[in-house]
Amino acid sequence: MKTLHLIVAAGLLGMGFSAWANPQLADEKQCMQCHSVTKDGAGPAFQKIAIRWKGDPSAEKTLVATIRKGSVDGGGRHWGIAKMPDDSERPLVSEDEAKQLVKWILSL
Repeated sequence: MKTLHLIVAAGLLGMGFSAWANPQLADEKQCMQCHSVTKDGAGPAFQKIAIRWKGDPSAEKTLVATIRKGSVDGGGRHWGIAKMPDDSERPLVSEDEAKQLVKWILSL
């Protein structure tokens, strides 16, 4: 029983760290220069992105492509006239990093 409690506690701590780490990754990759969690800026709020893509089976694939390649080559949905820059204008985002960011955004 003690072992089970330790496994559950470790899992909860791991989930908490993952949720904490993704805003840091978004900041590190300069996402927060145009987005915020709750308020629109040059880009839509991450919560609005989560609502728009909720239940869409293509969400992860499309959002990962948009994060990695920008609006023009990523093919994602976009708001207003602002475009998501490609990697020539911001730090490179790996496939794994983009997946982490998408999972965090869609969890909001």
